[in-house]
Amino acid sequence: MGERFGNRVVTADQMKKLESNAIEKQGIPSILLMEHAALAVAEQFKDCRKVLILVGNGKNGGDAVALGRLLLGRGIGCDFMTFYEKTECMELLQQWDILDAVGYAYRIFEANGELPDFEGYDAIADGVFGIGLNRTVNRDTVTVFNRINEVTKADGKRPFVVAIDIPSGIDATCGKVCGGAVKADVTVTFSYAKTGLLLYPGRTYAGKLVVADIGLPESNERPEYITFTAVDDIGLPERRPDGNKGDFGKITLVAGCDDMPGAACFCARAMYRSGAGLVRVIGTEQSLSVLYGACPEAVSLSRRKALASGNPYEGFDRVIVIGPGLGTDSDAERLLDLALTHGKRLVLDADALNILAARLDRMNLDPEKRLSILNDWLSENTIVTPHPGEMSRLLNVPVAELKEDPLLFAKMIRKYCDFVWVWKDACSMVISRRCFYLNQSGNEAMATAGSGDVLSGICGAFAATEMTMAQAAFAAVYVHGLAGDICKERLGSYGTMAGDIADAVAYALKM
Repeated sequence: MGERFGNRVVTADQMKKLESNAIEKQGIPSILLMEHAALAVAEQFKDCRKVLILVGNGKNGGDAVALGRLLLGRGIGCDFMTFYEKTECMELLQQWDILDAVGYAYRIFEANGELPDFEGYDAIADGVFGIGLNRTVNRDTVTVFNRINEVTKADGKRPFVVAIDIPSGIDATCGKVCGGAVKADVTVTFSYAKTGLLLYPGRTYAGKLVVADIGLPESNERPEYITFTAVDDIGLPERRPDGNKGDFGKITLVAGCDDMPGAACFCARAMYRSGAGLVRVIGTEQSLSVLYGACPEAVSLSRRKALASGNPYEGFDRVIVIGPGLGTDSDAERLLDLALTHGKRLVLDADALNILAARLDRMNLDPEKRLSILNDWLSENTIVTPHPGEMSRLLNVPVAELKEDPLLFAKMIRKYCDFVWVWKDACSMVISRRCFYLNQSGNEAMATAGSGDVLSGICGAFAATEMTMAQAAFAAVYVHGLAGDICKERLGSYGTMAGDIADAVAYALKM
């Protein structure tokens, strides 16, 4: 079964290359793409009476002027606010000429002059900076952005803000705020989602993301970044109507200790909700006593008996998930080493990763050497699922540094590692040799103890199918987030618990 790819996501440089090829090599006029872009954005203003258009000095500004012309032609009042003194962008100048030629009435405000009455507009269209922004926004412009973000109309509502391609002030590749940025309710981005719109904090500023087709030819290159937007994207194999539990995955779960018995329960339950045929849990006797009530479908084996057997994974070695609530004592280390030796497919989480990180710490190595050694220890049929703290311990890099430019470290990981990484965060990322997956499902309700254990269980269940390990990880992260979205809708951000997410997996897979 070959790897299935979802929807392409691009960095700023990749998007510039795609646009350049369309214009210079395929002969598509830039002004035509601009018209298509403006038409796509105009769909967001159907119920508006008066709109303020923010205009920068590049092609994004040209999109904005074209948008204003279209809205004026539909009887929607528009004024413009410029953020430049002069421009060399021929398309922008051409759009102003067209606007003047059709003769619509409008006003122009200058950002460094008298500001408009922002409260008097139903909506604001942001076309100041596009995906090419690579500098810190100046203080005066940030002041205007902050004013727009804070404005409240007489009815107590904020003007509806639509970003053209990307919220101005957001780095289109890494999602960082370049000194200040516009907070949009909707971002209409063109052709492909940009990585900076999926990564935080850019994702917060983007609001609802709409990807609009503007007629850019499809690239034949294999995508470097992908995302999913529907369950149909994930490529789960159909279940055989004549299958039995052995056909649908016999999984060993090594999880749970006396202090953390719930981890095994959440993980095992998620496995069954994700289609696993039979789950056997190896845990301490006390943790297993909790499992019997929480997930009676699971079979069990005590750690004592498992370690006495020599190879506790015999007959259940197809997929081994190890780490949730495991602890880091000598028994846990032995079980991990046996899994590394005998397991055909592995999912390593939580304490399994902490054990490996502690071993790396004893070697006093830089991040790249640590990754190289991890690649020697782990087979390509392995998924690791660190959260930011565990990632920090594995690489010996502060969490803040990891979050500042996650794509930089993701590329470092890809360079050295043949196995699959699930980097759990607000925007979880899956790092594989073939591509990066950036997740769009999920929400803040999932920030609850045990949520990661649920994800490990889904990874294990999907790894027990015909899917590649990368496919299994892509699909698991997306379905995990969908389950969280279902829980938020039903239970709210405050009331969702890990067990709820595990049970919601079944509903997510029906969507």
